[in-house]
Amino acid sequence: MAVAAWILYDQAGLYLVDGTIDLPTTAVNIHLFNSSTNAATVTLSTLTELTNELGSLNGYTLSGKALTDTWASGASAAEQRYDATAVIWTASGGNLGSNTAIKVAVMVATSGASAKTSTNKLIAYSVLSTSGFAVADGNTLTLTPNAAAGLFELNKV
Repeated sequence: MAVAAWILYDQAGLYLVDGTIDLPTTAVNIHLFNSSTNAATVTLSTLTELTNELGSLNGYTLSGKALTDTWASGASAAEQRYDATAVIWTASGGNLGSNTAIKVAVMVATSGASAKTSTNKLIAYSVLSTSGFAVADGNTLTLTPNAAAGLFELNKV
């Protein structure tokens, strides 16, 4: 699945600048949420504020999936692009999203003791579909960042 544009949470820029999130050293995970989540509220800042994450079931865990991320030069010397390889979930033992349909992915920086610590910081979200969906048992959900734009860019204007 080609992921739609990622929208940064309001506090994410501050966290990147003040060192709360140090992307070269901080683990970042992708979490999945159902269609009734509040994840599109850009004023949220921590994992505990989000509602309706998928439960640990059928190939999904509340820790989300770790990103294998990189920084790269953008179109000019004034741009730095944050990118990652595809993230893949495999439905196993039943449908992924069987109880609540999948709709939104959220990038979360692990600032606490684990990937599911409530104080972990939110970076960005992406709406995956206009309506919720499930992944049938045995199939995969693959989130592939936009190769040309990455997940997001930092630009000096």
